[in-house]
Amino acid sequence: MTWAIETVRDASLAPASVFRLYADPSTWSRWGHNAKWARASGPLAEGGTVDVRAGYGKTYTCRILRLVAGSALVLEARPPFIKVIQTYEVEPTATGARIRHVLEISGPLSGPMRLAGVDRVYQGWLDKEVHRLIELAASS
Repeated sequence: MTWAIETVRDASLAPASVFRLYADPSTWSRWGHNAKWARASGPLAEGGTVDVRAGYGKTYTCRILRLVAGSALVLEARPPFIKVIQTYEVEPTATGARIRHVLEISGPLSGPMRLAGVDRVYQGWLDKEVHRLIELAASS
C-alpha cells in the first residue's frame, strides 16, 4: 500500500528565498517536521546523500532522487519496513511563490501506519512545516 499527504500554500516570497532553504541542509532542523539536524558531505546533487537525524534520535541517510535548481528537491529515506519519499517544490506565482510539500509512504508497514492514523498526525506536521518554512524564508 502507498499513501501520500501534501500541503500547498501560496506566499508573498521570492521562490529563490524558499529554495535557498531547501538547498542548505543546515537549515532543515529549523523548518523540517522531524529533523534535529541534517548534514551533506558535499554540495547537493542527484544521487548524493544527506544524513538526517530524526526527532526520535535515529539518523537516516536520505538519497537525493531529484534536484532541480531553484525549483525542487526530492529525498528518499528507508526506515525499517517503509520507504519515505519527501518532495519539496517551489514555483513562481503572480504574487510570489507556491510551496508544495508531499510525504509519500510505502512498504509493508504503510498500511498499518495509515490505519493507526499516522497520516493525520503527519498532515498536521506537514502543515506546520510549510508554515515555518514561509516564516523563515520571509525573515532571511
